[in-house]
Amino acid sequence: MRVLHLVSNHKLTGPVDPAIRLARSLNDVGVDSCVAVGRLRLGPGPIDDAVRDRGLEPVTEFCLSKHRRPFANRRDVLRLTAYLRDHPVDILHAHLDNAQRIALRARRSLPPAEHPLVVRTLYDGEIPELTRDMRRLFHSGADGVFVFAERLRAQLAERFSLDGERTVAIAGSVATDVFYPRAPSENLRRQLELPEDAVVAGIVARIQTHRRYEVLLDAFQRVTTKVPNLYLLVLGRGTKAKEIAHAGVERFGLEDRVRLPGYIGGDDYPRALACFDFKIFLVPGSDGTCRAVREAMAMGMPIIAARRGLLPAIVRDEQDGLVVVDDVERLRQAIERLATDDELRHRLGQSALERAQSEFLQERQAQRVKTAYESWLKRDKS
Repeated sequence: MRVLHLVSNHKLTGPVDPAIRLARSLNDVGVDSCVAVGRLRLGPGPIDDAVRDRGLEPVTEFCLSKHRRPFANRRDVLRLTAYLRDHPVDILHAHLDNAQRIALRARRSLPPAEHPLVVRTLYDGEIPELTRDMRRLFHSGADGVFVFAERLRAQLAERFSLDGERTVAIAGSVATDVFYPRAPSENLRRQLELPEDAVVAGIVARIQTHRRYEVLLDAFQRVTTKVPNLYLLVLGRGTKAKEIAHAGVERFGLEDRVRLPGYIGGDDYPRALACFDFKIFLVPGSDGTCRAVREAMAMGMPIIAARRGLLPAIVRDEQDGLVVVDDVERLRQAIERLATDDELRHRLGQSALERAQSEFLQERQAQRVKTAYESWLKRDKS
């Protein structure tokens, strides 16, 4: 079985990294997978090295714009058609809308006997509206669709009149070789000026208006009056960081309790994450599967999650963390519970770790995807 993954984005953001890691892990379970990622123009691309770092050599014949661009898409269709004639595949696996549009048009250019299946992964926490474009992609244009919750699988099948066998729910994955429980000596508390005996709440999210930072800071400030050793570590950046985060910290008088180091990447990111005693996640970003939550769970920390998108499917309330309506009072109550109860933090964190190590393993996801591939190919030939 040979699969070409099409990832129409030239930035390592949202679903891009999970798609690349899936392609790599499919090779480990016996599926011949290669991946093409977005680039601004033909030639070397900005995330080619990231693909190589994950153990794959990128296919570089296409530009794969994230958004629909008629002339660029037309050129990619011609290039993909030529590529498929020279390198036939069984499955084109599209990971974003525009990749799927290009895949479908290229398939139509081939003789019917040479048609690969077109498969899609939908990373959003909600099902698309029933527009003409979305109907073309999901009703008639997908031989199979992966989603990340059973609720979404049922909704997708109903909204787009899909045979249930064409939709499969899979769990998100986590790189457990990078994200695992770490000793205190491995964290960055000293560098970030966090006391070793502090209870640290943390959030990893781009600093944007819709990410609910004003609610978080309001709720956090109310808890600090009761918990003198509580600190907040914000890992993220944004064009409005000064107006939203820095000004908010000043408004609530939290200069001594909040750390705003901005973006921390590379090998230092898991070390920064290891500073957290518990993690807060309020609004899913460009990756609707909330990979950052699974990474924290794999490090053995409990989660306070908003009742939004896929979060209630990832974090089991009162088992792996606390799932709340994200208003100030309910968020305050959740922060106070975890900040003042060491036993609760340990119990929820241990459960989160066990869930990550059993349900979110990359190999488990790859095996599930491989089984679905085999089923869809068998159905297509019958």
